[in-house]
Amino acid sequence: MIEMAQFHKIKFLSEVEGLSQRRIATKLGISRNSVSKYLKEHTAPTTILRKTVNGTKEYSPETSVIPNIDQ
Repeated sequence: MIEMAQFHKIKFLSEVEGLSQRRIATKLGISRNSVSKYLKEHTAPTTILRKTVNGTKEYSPETSVIPNIDQ
């Protein structure tokens, strides 16, 4: 999945600058399939929400400091 900023950059390059999907893919270093996929979408990708288990948030090992921040 790409970042939201890159999604908007794809839309800008296509709609405003008129670049082809192939040129956008080359310029951004992503596949033409990804460019095509995101040009067909109307909303930007969002981050995946954390899972809740029994009313508590479940954190991955990389984000083990977040419970302390939440407190």
